[in-house]
Amino acid sequence: MSIIQFLRNIIPERSPVRLAYHKLCAIAVTIWYRFPSQRLKVIAVTGTSGKSSTVTMIQSLLRACGKKVGSISTIQINIDDQVLPNQSLRTTLRPSETQKLLRKMVSQKCEYAVIEVSSHAIDQNRLWGIAIDTVVLTNISDHEHLDYHENFSDYIRTKKKLFQSLNAQYRKPNVDKTIILNADDQHFAYFNEVLSDKKWTYARKKNGNIKSSDTEYTNKNTSFTLNLPNNVLRATSPFIGAYNLENTLAAITVCVSEGIAPETIANSLQKMGKIPGRLEYIQGNLPTDPTVIVDFSYKPSSFAVLFDTLRKLTNGRIVVVWGGAGGRAPENWHESAKILDANADEIILTTDDPGNIPPKDIATEIKKYINRTEGDRFFDIPDRYEAIRYAILTAEPNDLVLIAGRGHEAIQKIGKVEIPFDDRVIAKEILDNN
Repeated sequence: MSIIQFLRNIIPERSPVRLAYHKLCAIAVTIWYRFPSQRLKVIAVTGTSGKSSTVTMIQSLLRACGKKVGSISTIQINIDDQVLPNQSLRTTLRPSETQKLLRKMVSQKCEYAVIEVSSHAIDQNRLWGIAIDTVVLTNISDHEHLDYHENFSDYIRTKKKLFQSLNAQYRKPNVDKTIILNADDQHFAYFNEVLSDKKWTYARKKNGNIKSSDTEYTNKNTSFTLNLPNNVLRATSPFIGAYNLENTLAAITVCVSEGIAPETIANSLQKMGKIPGRLEYIQGNLPTDPTVIVDFSYKPSSFAVLFDTLRKLTNGRIVVVWGGAGGRAPENWHESAKILDANADEIILTTDDPGNIPPKDIATEIKKYINRTEGDRFFDIPDRYEAIRYAILTAEPNDLVLIAGRGHEAIQKIGKVEIPFDDRVIAKEILDNN
C-alpha cells in the first residue's frame, strides 16, 4: 500500500486537511496547464439524476448545430470528434485529469466544454480554477449521497454553492454568467434565489422559458411541441422516456441561451447519437422479440420516475433484471426493492457489481424488501448472463424487459476480479441468437 493510499484510508474524506489538499492540487494543476478554461465557454451540469445524459445531450446537440465541443462525464470523454472512455467511472475527475483534458480541448480549438459536476467535487474543491460560465440543474432528490453528506440539508446546500460561486468566477469578454433550472423540480425555488446575469427555465409540466407539450413516446424516440419565447415548433428527439425529455429540454435551453436559431436546434435534434446505457433500446431481429431496454438506474429516485415512462412504451408486462451494487448504500437497495416490488410485473434478482460483498449477502438483504414468493413473479438468478437470458427468452412479444443498474459499464467487478460484461452486448447477442 502506498503512503498516499494509507493516508486516504485514515484521513476522513471531509476533514479540513483533506479538503485543503484537494484545493492545493487544483491550484497547482490549473497553473501548470495555464488556465485552459479561460479560453472555453464552460457549461457545468449538476443535480441528482440525469447529469451524464444531459452532458452528453448538450455536447451532441451543440455539435449537431455546428459547434466544436468537448465534454467530461461518467459515461465518456469527448474532445470534438474524439471519444474516450471514462475509465475512472468518477462523475467528476481529479483536477489534474480535468485540467489536462481542458487543455486538449483548447488545443483542438473547441469552443465549449461541458462537464458533469457532483456534490463531492463541489465540496472537495475539485473545480477550483475552472472558469464556469453556465450552470445547469437537472433535478434534486431527497435522501441521496447521505453516505457522504451529513444530511439532506448539507447535500442541497453543497449543490447551491456551485450556483452561488458563478458570479465571482473569472469573466470572459462578452460571455454572460447563466443559470438554467428545471422549473418542474420540487426544489426549484431554492435555486432560483441565486442571482446571475441571465436565467433560463425549462419544464414539461409547469411554465418555463422552454416548455414541451403534446408529447408522444415510443420505444425509439419522443415527439413533442417545443414552446419557445418567440416560437413554437414540432420536434423529435432520438431519446425515450419522460426524464430523457427533461434532459433534452435542458440541452435545448443551453443552445437557445447561446443564441442558436430554434429551427437549427429542432433540425439538429434528430442528428444526435444514442446515450450509452441510458434508456437504450436494444433492437431485436424478429417481430416476436420483446422490447429490451438497458438503463443505468440503480437508485430509488431514478426508479420512482422510470415506471411512468415504461408504462407508456408497452401494454404488456414489465420485467426487471436488477441487483444491488456493493459500493452503494444498502438503504438504496432497500428503497429500490420496494419500488420494484410495487411496480414491476416480474423481478429477476441478479448480481450487479458486488465488490467485496458476497453476492448472496446482497441478495438476502434485498429479499427482505420484496414481498413475493420466489417462483411467483420473482426469481433469484445470481449469474447475470443467465438472468438476462431468462428474462428475454421468457418474455412475450408485447412485454418490456428492463436491464437495470449498470447501463454503459463494460466491466463487472466481483471481489478483486474484473470480468468483461456489457449488458447491451449481452442483450443483443441473446436477441440475435433467439
